[in-house]
Amino acid sequence: MEPVAARCLTGPNLYAPGPAAVAELELGPGEERAAALAAISRELQALAAALGVPAPALLHRGYGGRGLAIAVEAPRADLEVAAATLERAIARAQAGAQEPLEADLAAIRAIAAGSANPALDALVAAADARGLPTLVDDEALTIGLGARGMTWPLEQLPEAGAIPWASLGAVPIALVTGTNGKTTSARLLARIARRAGFHVGNTSTDGIAIDEVVIDEGDWTGPGATRLLLRRPEVELAVLEVARGGLLRRGLAIQRAQAALITNVSADHLGEYGIDDLQTMAQVKAIVGGVVEPGGRVVLGADSPPLTRIDTGRFAAPIVYFALSPDNPTLAAHRRAGGEAWYVAEGVIVEAAGGRESPLCAVRELPFTFGGAAAYNVQNALGAAACARALGLERAAIIDGLRSFASSAAENPGRINRFDLDGVGLVLDFAHNPAGVDAIAGVLAALRGSGRLAIAIGMAGDRRDEDLDELVRALLDLRPDRVILREQPDYLRGRKLGEVPAVLRRALIARGLDPAAIVEAEDEVASIEGARAWARPGDLIVVLTHTQRGPVNALLARRARAL
Repeated sequence: MEPVAARCLTGPNLYAPGPAAVAELELGPGEERAAALAAISRELQALAAALGVPAPALLHRGYGGRGLAIAVEAPRADLEVAAATLERAIARAQAGAQEPLEADLAAIRAIAAGSANPALDALVAAADARGLPTLVDDEALTIGLGARGMTWPLEQLPEAGAIPWASLGAVPIALVTGTNGKTTSARLLARIARRAGFHVGNTSTDGIAIDEVVIDEGDWTGPGATRLLLRRPEVELAVLEVARGGLLRRGLAIQRAQAALITNVSADHLGEYGIDDLQTMAQVKAIVGGVVEPGGRVVLGADSPPLTRIDTGRFAAPIVYFALSPDNPTLAAHRRAGGEAWYVAEGVIVEAAGGRESPLCAVRELPFTFGGAAAYNVQNALGAAACARALGLERAAIIDGLRSFASSAAENPGRINRFDLDGVGLVLDFAHNPAGVDAIAGVLAALRGSGRLAIAIGMAGDRRDEDLDELVRALLDLRPDRVILREQPDYLRGRKLGEVPAVLRRALIARGLDPAAIVEAEDEVASIEGARAWARPGDLIVVLTHTQRGPVNALLARRARAL
């Protein structure tokens, strides 16, 4: 039997509002969850008693046929020990607890000795007593955040008396998560905050930006990105895109925020870390709402059914709903109860609060909505505006930010970026799941006109076959004349080379696409070149899941004109 590894969730997570250790295991045929939990609990209690510490309560969740997730809460300083103790308890329960405790106790004590840092613990406690936020990793301690923070290497920690406590504090933070739209929403919110006069830090799947200038490219949506950004002394306000992977692997890196936005929840990344249904995924996203202070707001997309059913027990802040229509049932009921809501009425974005409706600006004035055809970007505008209001930003800055934002490769790369290739249209978009493809369908139909359509796509290997089949359904709803499949060699994630394109090909043919309309290309550049050789003026090429940004941008700089 393979040993079960526990991981440390260093902040709020699915199982607890603070740090916890968690492990997932698959039970064998005939094993009952209740019996497995009882056995693990007995071993955990025995280990705790021998160590002379209280036995932690087991938090648990079943999933799938025989999946079982088990977690225990622990203070940050004791987290590695808690993880090691949980691992040992599970291993002993699986083995029938036949071996003496001594070897397990020795291993746990060695981890405790190696992870102890009394000086660090004392400074964190001193900061907690003063109500100051802290960031801790393997290299440094930060007290305060951004422009009001200071950072020290762990091997050079100061004495508490040498710290200028009065100068330290927090900066406003907004957390943005969801399945689709989070990067655009975060960028919109950063633009609004810039127009309000703040020096803004922003993390996203595309990189880390300060005042909308990227300083580090890559997928920066986990706890490491949060710490890196909030250690920058120029940051006066932070907009943090938070991905479910980081939440599940390490938890949330901060304990307090002023606002949180959850755009929507749809099928994507199901089957990882025991998250196999939409409602549980929605609860993962809801972790961000649990750290919003009472004076802030948790902004939820009411057009996404899973978000209307989440457990809000950890929320201390009021909820704000947004939807495309004031007639959305959840939003309408929320308004009747006196809650704040944002929606579109007669083509105008409206803020409704305190029994009053305040028109903001017309949707047609927002270039990234394509006159309203990009309904998903209208939703992104609503969510970002509501979140900006939760941060206390003025209406003028919100309107200015929304009106000035464009869906260009410079301002919002990978989101309906349009180019002209000698009369052939080209669109780059990051849509990588069925909901994302469905969302851009209206815009693509308008851009396509009467021409033919070629779609180039490659997918990561961590999607289930049924998820890939549903993606194919969404692709074929676009009525493509040609589909170009490509491998994603850097994103195999457990699949073999060529496996994902083969699954997509079979699904395309099974759903009725002529095999002659399916071709393969080595990468995104080859996809574009092959599609351009096939296309004629008036046709449209759509490249989805844009991952090779550098080579593609270099090609388009030589061959295309940005629109």
